[in-house]
Amino acid sequence: MDILQITIVIALVVLIALQFRKGREGAEAYKAADLEHTKKRVGELEAQLQAERSEKDDVRGQARQLKDAYIKIEKEKELAEKVKEELARKLTTFESEQKRKQQDFEKKIEDLEAAKRGYDEERARVIRDDEARIKKEVEERDRMWNDHENNVNSILSSLCKMQEHSFEFYDNTNLPEGFDGSLKPDFLIEFLGQYIIFDSKISKRTDGIQTYINENIKKTAKKLKNKESIYPTVFFVVPTDAISQLKKTYFYEDGFSFYVVSPEALAPILASLKKITNYELTEQLDPLQRENIVSLIADLDYHVYFRNAADIFMSKLGVDILSKARNLDPEIAQEVKSRKENMRMPNMNTADMKKLSSSVEIQEDEIRALENPKASVPQNVIEKAKAMLTEKFQ
Repeated sequence: MDILQITIVIALVVLIALQFRKGREGAEAYKAADLEHTKKRVGELEAQLQAERSEKDDVRGQARQLKDAYIKIEKEKELAEKVKEELARKLTTFESEQKRKQQDFEKKIEDLEAAKRGYDEERARVIRDDEARIKKEVEERDRMWNDHENNVNSILSSLCKMQEHSFEFYDNTNLPEGFDGSLKPDFLIEFLGQYIIFDSKISKRTDGIQTYINENIKKTAKKLKNKESIYPTVFFVVPTDAISQLKKTYFYEDGFSFYVVSPEALAPILASLKKITNYELTEQLDPLQRENIVSLIADLDYHVYFRNAADIFMSKLGVDILSKARNLDPEIAQEVKSRKENMRMPNMNTADMKKLSSSVEIQEDEIRALENPKASVPQNVIEKAKAMLTEKFQ
């Protein structure tokens, strides 16, 4: 029972009580009027009750809708909570992954910077080593080429003094009498009433020795032009390792033949020239003698060209071998470098070189010794071995 019904019952009870109190005292008309009024009031209350019921039904419907909506909202809330938890879990995982990636990235940056520092340090070290190596090579080249002229003059002087050569020779401090002072070659030998020039050539130019030689050919030919005392064959003597840098070693300019040779070629050149000087007039030689001279010169020419080609080939082979050393493991390469720095440069004994260059027979003996080496076994060991073999087979 709701509040409205209770109110109506209480009102009826009050009215009945009033009527009962007045029933005895009031008139019958008053009772009828009061009853009418009560009915009217009851009708109004019933109408109000009906309205309240209708409103209550509406409220119940709305309450049911609200309940359904609430249940739906609760379900959506529960789902939203699950989604929120899943998103929170994913966010935590994502943040952890991002943190790990950031740490990896920072570590890689540090490693990259460390590698860059190491690369820069190694690059600086390599540059320093290359600069030191180049400086050492330049110093060695300068030292070798600075001594080149003196060495060539010394070799030529020694060769010319040998009995099998015995040429009259001059240098730029002791020129022949009446010789044009504007021309001061490094070395001269008298040959058939003229002079053959041997000129030592060195170059520190960066554009290469070939350009230097080409320019000197033209300059020298211009100086020698119309010099009747100069034999039309000139020899430019360059260091042995410089031969490999030349693409061309023979030139003809303004009536003069120019040959670029190494110091090793001087002995055979002088030997061939001496053979020619043994005859006063080459045009009067018999065919056999002429053939011998031509063969000798051809052999000499071939020897010089072959020697130059061999030097070039061996130099290229050496460069290829050295280039392979760049592929070595850095630690092994460093050990090789340290070992090489402690190695002594091979020293060519001047006395041995002079002895070998003094006689073809000595050179042949040395070659035979290389072809058929003798075992370095003590004589007493050999005697014991012979005795044992003799006893065994008796």
